Amino acid sequence: MSPVINILFSHCRSNIYLIVGVCVGLSISLLFAPIEINDCQDLEESLPYSISSNELIDEYEPKINIEAKPQKAKRVPKVFVRPRYYSTELGIRDKLFIGVLTSPEYLHSRAIALNKTVSHLVDKVRYFISIPEGTKPNVSLPGIVGFTDTRSILQPFHVLKYITDNYLEDYDYYFLVKDTSYINARKLTEIVNQISVSQDVHLGIGSGDDAYCSLDGGIILSNSVIKKLKNNLDWCVKTTFSSSDDVNIGRCILHSASLPCTHKAQEQIYFSTKLNVTFDYQNDFKKLCADEDFQKSITIYPIYDHLMIYNINTHFAEMELLKVEKEIDSLRKQIVKTTSFTPKNQQDLSWPIGNQPGSNAMNRFDILRWTYFNMTHVFLDDDFGTVKELNDYQKEDVNNVVNVTVKRVVDNYNKQLKFNKLLNGYWKFDSSRGVDYILDLSFATDSGVEVNKRIEVCKPLGKVEILPVPYVTENSRINMIIAVDAFKKEECMKFLAHYADTCMDRKDKVTLTVVLLYNPGYASKGNEDIFHEIKKRALFLTEKYKKDQLKVTWLSIRLPTISSFIEIEPLLKIAIADLYVKKFSSDNLILFADTRMELKSEYLNRVSFFTVEKYRRLQKVHDLSYDNLLFSNFNSFAMKYLQVRMNTISQWQVFSPIPFVQYNPDIIYYDASVKHVDFDIIHNHGRYDDYNYDSVSFYTKDYMTVRKSIENQVPLVRTDKDIASMLQLSQTISIGSIFEMFVVFSNLNTFRAVEPALKLKYKEINCIGTRNNITLNTCLKQRNLQLGNRGQLTRLILDYKDHQ
Repeated sequence: MSPVINILFSHCRSNIYLIVGVCVGLSISLLFAPIEINDCQDLEESLPYSISSNELIDEYEPKINIEAKPQKAKRVPKVFVRPRYYSTELGIRDKLFIGVLTSPEYLHSRAIALNKTVSHLVDKVRYFISIPEGTKPNVSLPGIVGFTDTRSILQPFHVLKYITDNYLEDYDYYFLVKDTSYINARKLTEIVNQISVSQDVHLGIGSGDDAYCSLDGGIILSNSVIKKLKNNLDWCVKTTFSSSDDVNIGRCILHSASLPCTHKAQEQIYFSTKLNVTFDYQNDFKKLCADEDFQKSITIYPIYDHLMIYNINTHFAEMELLKVEKEIDSLRKQIVKTTSFTPKNQQDLSWPIGNQPGSNAMNRFDILRWTYFNMTHVFLDDDFGTVKELNDYQKEDVNNVVNVTVKRVVDNYNKQLKFNKLLNGYWKFDSSRGVDYILDLSFATDSGVEVNKRIEVCKPLGKVEILPVPYVTENSRINMIIAVDAFKKEECMKFLAHYADTCMDRKDKVTLTVVLLYNPGYASKGNEDIFHEIKKRALFLTEKYKKDQLKVTWLSIRLPTISSFIEIEPLLKIAIADLYVKKFSSDNLILFADTRMELKSEYLNRVSFFTVEKYRRLQKVHDLSYDNLLFSNFNSFAMKYLQVRMNTISQWQVFSPIPFVQYNPDIIYYDASVKHVDFDIIHNHGRYDDYNYDSVSFYTKDYMTVRKSIENQVPLVRTDKDIASMLQLSQTISIGSIFEMFVVFSNLNTFRAVEPALKLKYKEINCIGTRNNITLNTCLKQRNLQLGNRGQLTRLILDYKDHQ
């Protein structure tokens, strides 16, 4: 053994206990130490310093734990759906809802009277009745709500339930009243506009018990009180015991809102007048008007005669008118007083003071011209006439203006002048201002001296209103009809070809019916049929587009005489409509067309908005200031596009477009070597023929309603044999067209509009085909105007004289 090993063993023997202790300790530590799976150890995590950088690691720096992330939410949040209107999201509400408690037997009297005097001044009115199930009210009044529970004691709670279910978030205040009260709607609106919605309001006139308001006198409830009532209606119904509606509804409000009835809220006092049982309108009303509280009253009760409601409303309307006139005078004085401080001094004043000044013409085409008139006739009213008699509405307008002006002049001269006559008169209609008149009046003094005065009169436009129109869609199928006689066969064949390209190829929802008018003795079957080619073409198109459910049909009608003798007879068109319309259901849209038209899809899909005839007579533009119509500046609104299907509304409106008719090509192309087939909408090519009413659209139900209403005057045509008896009435019945029949005999709105897409080619008009003098005169005017414009006709006359 080597010396080194001997020395090592000698040292180990002396330290054997130390060595054994160290080995045992290491063995025990290895047994209890955790076992690391990874062979490599990340030294960077164990060191206080970064290996790659000398920067010190902050042990307090937050660390992102991305293990098992992202985690699914235990509760999925609801998707926020925005309301349709911003007012709903912002909580913007209308101001006032009125609920009238009435009964079916008084709907036609007191309810209608309240509707006519209140509904146009407030946001919403509803009439609540108790009516047995299966029965209907005896009047068609808008806003009727019926409850099948006929127990009168529960009617107020049914009303509250209806309000909370339908109008809880729509109004700030709710006014409940019985139909035996007159409602001063202007005063009611004024008082609710002065009260803040931030507080609970239970306002009215106390009944027998001062804690309860009287329903006869009316109750004003704020939106917050109605919300409190919603949760307590069951308690109110269960604890109802009194036969008095005032007590029942008062206990309910007091229990729900702890708010007794009061006649004063936020310094606003609720006035109401209770009439004596012996009150007589003729004898006691003047005395009642002297009472200041009566003039401030919101309700007046009890009123059992509905005519008294109209009389009282007339009084308050007169008081309101006087109040408005005083305010206008005060404003005019302030305008005159303050105008001197403006840089232009008095030049900014318009007349009448405070009214809209007249529009300034941008060029010579926008200049509004003055029209000369006297008491009986109007001169140079348009470009196509020199003089014509004033119609009934124009006469009424002129007489009214002259009478008011004469009265004003006579009063200013202390009745020392006596009116003789109107020397000259001029009117001008400005759509932004109204109608201006210049009147030259002749007066005479007591001594017989003639005095002439020139007076300027202005009739300004009133409040602008938008006409409500029912919502309609654009998907209605149009049933087009054209009438063809023996002289229009070629036109019809061209029309069918054009119709196939324009409508059938594009799969438009249009069905065409060709009405074949047979003269007496003409064959109607086989190859000898005069319309054989038209029928053959119709069958071909129907078969070709069978898959698209598009077809062309025909209706054969045997005339009692030659078609040229009755071609323009209006009653013939009504007879054709009678025979055609009965083949369709009530919801079908009918459109009468012309074979001369250049059929375009734009005509079926849009029209240019020009004017609306709201009432049952055709009036001049300046006469419409008496009606509640919307007047707009022609330059900004005349080219609004509306869809044809939307202009014909079932049970509401019929439509007749004004076509653009071509002038005589021999005249308009007099100097041209080539005559153009196409023509544009320009002054030299044609004109909008306002005498043409052949194109008209309506719904079947509306037509049959009108026809049945005049069946005693104009019998319905059920077969071809009835046409002869119909035509015999043409001399006694002056109905110029189907459109005029709607205007005169129906309550539907009638709509006329110029249609640039409806162009009719020139055709010589045969005016011998009528027995009616009015129709004959209209036809002659239409034929003369269709020749050419004034310049073309003048040139033709001068050239003719030069060649002589």
